Amino acid sequence: MLKIKAISNLILVAAVIFISYYSSIVGINGETQATVSRGLSTAFTPAPYAFSIWGIIFVMLVVVAIKDVRLAFSRKEEGDYSYNCWLTLALTLTVAWTIVWSYLLIGWSLVVMVGIFISLLLAVLDKRPRPVSANITLALYFGWISVALVANESAWLVNIGWVNDNGQGWLSDPSFSVMQSALSLVLFALVLSFKQVKKGLEPAIFVYPMVGVWAYIAIMVKNGAGNPNLLVYVSAFFALIMLVVAGYFGTKWNASYSAKSKD
Repeated sequence: MLKIKAISNLILVAAVIFISYYSSIVGINGETQATVSRGLSTAFTPAPYAFSIWGIIFVMLVVVAIKDVRLAFSRKEEGDYSYNCWLTLALTLTVAWTIVWSYLLIGWSLVVMVGIFISLLLAVLDKRPRPVSANITLALYFGWISVALVANESAWLVNIGWVNDNGQGWLSDPSFSVMQSALSLVLFALVLSFKQVKKGLEPAIFVYPMVGVWAYIAIMVKNGAGNPNLLVYVSAFFALIMLVVAGYFGTKWNASYSAKSKD
């Protein structure tokens, strides 16, 4: 059973990677992820280069999936497996999100994105022991989905006509995106306020806020050309906050690790 599960997860990761890049390069329903995003973009949407973080996430997902396969086929099958049912569900929902997004079902894409976020939260909270590489992977994946959730919500509000850049909607940029940036910071803060989350991601907890730093810098880059608006300065401030938080957790872990090494 462990062998089947490990192989299935590796195949699922391969499917996620294939569909993601296929939808980005070739497109589904005549749309690529980029063309859909451009039509629903706000100032909060990070610069295109920011999405390259998916490459790192995919590499880590493959690495931990292969480690699980090797462990399952080893003579000693007992060990710390990286994948659990919640991470598997998150990957499955990621495939579903790509499809509904490509078919311009933006409301449903937000529902699926919420499902991915909850699945990853539950994967982090799973108390079964995991290798450090698995926690790094979860921190990266969960961190980017935390950003993507707010971006998806922004796209949905644009889609239903509440937000545009000419001041005709209920909200308009850049003020709307400043509020979205603040909402993203609040979401990160809420996640990090839970002791179980910090414990679940140890020792890689500092990776989670670093993803936020990556996103805020990309927002600054996108909006910083010409005359920088309020969003640029707010994003810079929020990036600094997240960097301090990441440094705090990183230093705390390093001190704890050093103390254990001396014992």
